[in-house]
Amino acid sequence: MASARSGSSLTGWWLSPDNRLGRRLLVAIMLFSAVVSLAGTTVQLFADYQREVHALEERLEQIRSSHAQSIAQSLWSLDEAPLRIELEGITTLPDIAQAQVDSALGTQYVAGSPPRPEKVVERSIPLYHEQLYLGTLRVRATLDGIYARLWDRVLVILATQAAKTFLIALFVLFIVQRLVTQHLATMAAYTRGLSPEHLDSPLVLQRRASESTLNDELDEVCSAINEMRESLRQELDERQRSEAASAFLAEAGEVLLTSLDLETVLSRVASLCVGRLSDWCVIDLEEGGEVRRVRGAHVDAAKQPLLDELRRRFPPRPGSTSPQSRVVRSGEPMLEPHVTDERLRAMCANDEHFQLARALGIQSLLVVPLVARGHTLGSISLVSSTPERYGTAELSLAQELALRAAIAIDNARLYRQAEQAIRLREVFLSVAAHELRTPLLPLQLRVQGLLRRGRSAAPLEPAWVLDEVAAAEQQTKRLGRLVDQLLDVSNLSAGHPLELRCQRVDLGGLVAGVLDGMRQQAANCGSEVRRELATAAVGWWDARRMEQVVTGLMHNALKFGQGQPIDVRVTPRNGSVLLVVKDRGIGMPESERARIFERFGRGVPEWNYGGLGLGLYLARWLVEAHGGTISVESHPGEGSTFTVELPVGEDPGDEGRNPK
Repeated sequence: MASARSGSSLTGWWLSPDNRLGRRLLVAIMLFSAVVSLAGTTVQLFADYQREVHALEERLEQIRSSHAQSIAQSLWSLDEAPLRIELEGITTLPDIAQAQVDSALGTQYVAGSPPRPEKVVERSIPLYHEQLYLGTLRVRATLDGIYARLWDRVLVILATQAAKTFLIALFVLFIVQRLVTQHLATMAAYTRGLSPEHLDSPLVLQRRASESTLNDELDEVCSAINEMRESLRQELDERQRSEAASAFLAEAGEVLLTSLDLETVLSRVASLCVGRLSDWCVIDLEEGGEVRRVRGAHVDAAKQPLLDELRRRFPPRPGSTSPQSRVVRSGEPMLEPHVTDERLRAMCANDEHFQLARALGIQSLLVVPLVARGHTLGSISLVSSTPERYGTAELSLAQELALRAAIAIDNARLYRQAEQAIRLREVFLSVAAHELRTPLLPLQLRVQGLLRRGRSAAPLEPAWVLDEVAAAEQQTKRLGRLVDQLLDVSNLSAGHPLELRCQRVDLGGLVAGVLDGMRQQAANCGSEVRRELATAAVGWWDARRMEQVVTGLMHNALKFGQGQPIDVRVTPRNGSVLLVVKDRGIGMPESERARIFERFGRGVPEWNYGGLGLGLYLARWLVEAHGGTISVESHPGEGSTFTVELPVGEDPGDEGRNPK
């Protein structure tokens, strides 16, 4: 039964339509073996034929040597009985068909039957008795026996060779099926079933341990298929990542460009990063030379208070070694695929900072700069609690997102600046109209008074007329100063530097002249102006522009001095001159100090104190144009101290110079 089952399984395997290679291999082996067997059999038969023929020749020669003499003796003695017995004995030899004696007397003795003439080998042997010719012995041999024996041998050889060839072919086919064909079928089935869902499963051949150590061609093909599978998997992963990144960036661009509100843009950037690119992120922006943390978000809402505490207690400091400060300074991204505790400690300011960052979860870090119009606006820090989360692909995606976020942030800032500029322009126009009307109204009233007195033919007292004209002149000068300020600011805004005509100037005398001209204004404000003016404070400056600087500082001191004394001091120093104007008025907080030197900058609401907001702006520009510096020290309720330091300079000759 077992033999029958194995035979049926072998037959089924042989007849299987999937065993085409086996059948072709078997046929090829059989055909080749048949050709080789036929060639070998032919050679062997030819050799056997030659050997049989040679044996026949030897028998004929044996007849010559053994029977010819006895036959001649019987013929000589005319004894026919022994002669015939001798001839019959010759015909009993293999392949000898007939023996015939032809005597010289004409008598003929024959034994055996004559063979077919086409298959006869005949030998004639002369018979002598002591030199006397008695007759001829003719021996005829047939080849039929040789041919019959050779044919039997051919059948045996061919049957043996066919059986041997068939058995060897089956064995070779079994070995090939065992060692090659079944693995080829496995490879074909694996390759045919290869799909994106199965790219993670490698091809494994079920081979014995002795076979797997050979590292033969099957292993090379298997390795090549697995390499192809891995290449396809990587290419598919890369394509999927690229498609996901493109979709993500497209969504990010659409989300970020739908709003021009800076706070909304920052919130959207943070929400885009968290979840898809990171577990938590922080956004830092550079403002006024300092890096300020403006936004942070965590995928776990329970950890948001920790992130807020990190933002509040440990913001990036100027010049610190924090990743954000380094990226903002260098403009280059920073990638930390695996953040160890030692590396995290190096990034943190102290142990509390380390514990807080560790509680938030940081195993992989990616910081990219926010760059727009060639300027670094800040940075985005992407943090993951999974090691090796970030690589070059994530870096490229983060940089693309940072580029779009930087454009959105820059647009939001520009929009905010444009709104502020529009608001400032509207406020400025309103204040400028008020400031211009302030000198025009009294000037108009005085001119109308003069016209009424003149038209009424009333006598005009010279003293009264002079007072009215002098007052009108003061108003026109004030109006002229306002117009000059507007013209100067207009030129600076258009990129045209103000021309300086430098000459030798005694700054102490110049300040004294300005103070004398503002004596009445100081008296009206109730402020005492205390002077400390050195007489040796001489340098090369533009006198008219320096009068503008002193006038601007004095107007500011009188406006905000609240009627308190004002100190004005001019002190020469080594290569420079110091001008100090100190009031004891309302003062200002530290956050307002830089703004007061900006165009339309104010430290107080414009409607409370009026003014165009241009005096200190022009003063700063003119001082810096002379190569000097201007600064302010102030505290709320303690007044302000403005300090101008001017280099003495050199004689520029007769030509003026245009500062850059």
